Amino acid sequence: MTRPIGRLISILHRRAQSHYTRALKEFGISSAEYPVLFYLQREEGRTQDEIAAELSIDKSAVTRIVRSLCDKGLVIRSQDSEDRRCNRVWLTGRGHDTAGPIRQAKKEWSAILLDHISEEEQDILAGLLERMAANVEEKTATK
Repeated sequence: MTRPIGRLISILHRRAQSHYTRALKEFGISSAEYPVLFYLQREEGRTQDEIAAELSIDKSAVTRIVRSLCDKGLVIRSQDSEDRRCNRVWLTGRGHDTAGPIRQAKKEWSAILLDHISEEEQDILAGLLERMAANVEEKTATK
């Protein structure tokens, strides 16, 4: 019997979204917003196009997320000085304050996922997931 891999991945994704929504509720950060904040905490001042490419998120979705984060006072947008068509995104002080809670929520989720899974199994799983992601990139790349 074939295991429903896509369904299992879908379940994990939905449960992860719920986990992050609960964990970050007090900060008003949604499950769609935390990856952008987490990325900017490592790579501040990126353009919205760079954020979309790095996180594999649709550009229009990044625009909506950044607008929401601006409204919440967590990021600011500024026009790129060299290319006025681009907006660069910077964390505010409040945005920087979310780093610890986001890291903690990610740590908790990883612990839940990897409970009772050996390091060897984790390495195998990571390799398989990387191959699956590469398959998706290869098969769905715009021609």
